[in-house]
Amino acid sequence: MTTPDPSKPVVSVIMANFRGAAHLEAAMRAVLAQSERRLELILADDASDDDSVAIARAVAAGDDRVRVIASARNQGPAATRNLALDAARSDWIAIVDSDDLIHPERLARLVAAAEAAGADLVADDLVHFGAPAEQGRTLLQSLGLAAPMWLTAAPYLRANGGDPALPAFGYLKPVIRRAVLGNRRYDPGLRIGEDYDLVLRLLIEGARFLLLPDPLYAYRRHAGSISHRLSVGTVEAMLAAHRALPRLADPEAQAAAAAVDRQLRRALRYERLVADLKARRWSRALPRLADPAMIARLAESLRDRRRRKAAAAQGPGASAPLGPLSDLPPPGQPWESPPAPVAGRITATGVLPPGAPGWALWLAQATAGSSAG
Repeated sequence: MTTPDPSKPVVSVIMANFRGAAHLEAAMRAVLAQSERRLELILADDASDDDSVAIARAVAAGDDRVRVIASARNQGPAATRNLALDAARSDWIAIVDSDDLIHPERLARLVAAAEAAGADLVADDLVHFGAPAEQGRTLLQSLGLAAPMWLTAAPYLRANGGDPALPAFGYLKPVIRRAVLGNRRYDPGLRIGEDYDLVLRLLIEGARFLLLPDPLYAYRRHAGSISHRLSVGTVEAMLAAHRALPRLADPEAQAAAAAVDRQLRRALRYERLVADLKARRWSRALPRLADPAMIARLAESLRDRRRRKAAAAQGPGASAPLGPLSDLPPPGQPWESPPAPVAGRITATGVLPPGAPGWALWLAQATAGSSAG
């Protein structure tokens, strides 16, 4: 039996960054404050023109678990994450964004739950904060999770194909077993959806993905967020990556993949319409407007913009009393009740009842003042 190397970290945290100076130090220190001390933090910077590299190097100077990789040219998030992956040494790879915050016990809990269940990937819930229109909810809230669940390729695809009953699983920030990742890397041609694409390929090839209800990842949305900014080029790359997926044997997954293809083709038509309208290319735009689906999508975009403005102007409103707040269960074990509604309420109002458990206190402190963005 091989003796574990005590100098080898248990978790390699991959953090890609581009112009993230405003929140970078807080994100890095949240990783370094983990109860699992046997980690390495690999900060890969994508040729930022702000103070990001100086901030990262200052943090690294005080903690030898940090390595900073500074790219000389901008290559996009996928290529930047690949630089960090190539440098990682651990048996588990954790993805954390450079403007987000994680609970001090998050990594230890995820690794313990994955090892106990035999999972290849494990992720917890994302609690939205920052943008007023986004906070007050969690990514997995619609599932009503109180216990762990297994996620397979078919529902993962359906969520990206417009199924309103499923959350956008591609936003999850998983911890991945190095053995199942192997030499696989992010598709450098993708500037949006690279996380979704990599995880989907792992699922298609048989990886086991465990979802936990734990609301221990604070997911910041702000003006600099890029994950929702589509364009003709980004959607074309997403469609090409989707059509290059490995063969799907499961009929349910095949049907879901077809739905994703239709969704991406509609998104591409819409982005071409928007580009033509912005450039005042009326000879191209007017024929596209003959498509009822494009009219409906334009109307929905305007409604969504008005909703966001209204939410920003209104801010967090009054709320009903919080439900019961249970403490964290042992890693991978069920909660007494779904924690997502309580977590969302905390980020929206900052209100905590007396005797709130530690995870709720952490979440309130981590997201305090989030309505300011």
